[in-house]
Amino acid sequence: MMLQNINILKGALDASALRNNAISNNLANVNTPNYKPQQVIFEEILKQELSGSGFAGTRTNQKHIPIGTSVHSQPMMTTQPYIMQNSGNGVDVDSEMPELTKNSIWYQTLSTQVSEQLNLLKTAIRTR
Repeated sequence: MMLQNINILKGALDASALRNNAISNNLANVNTPNYKPQQVIFEEILKQELSGSGFAGTRTNQKHIPIGTSVHSQPMMTTQPYIMQNSGNGVDVDSEMPELTKNSIWYQTLSTQVSEQLNLLKTAIRTR
């Protein structure tokens, strides 16, 4: 269970890093005509995977049939379909900047959680 938590946190950290890149790209292209802003989808994918069965069989060979489901959510980057400016650019700086700050805080929180999980694992190993 602890390793599954670490894997979920790793996926969330990956998504947060990818989201930071997407927001940075959006801000860098604020004046680029016809630029479609990027957005990262992760939380919805994670919720779908977590709502399923938590049991998964271990596959020691690629030819083995997968049993159950495992949580290996990967973030996806998509483009936002709407246009906000006459140039065809869809970047809204007023919404991107708060998202960048929110994502930064989220990344720091996730980093702390991973550190705590690893400390718990280290403590468990030392007590044996």
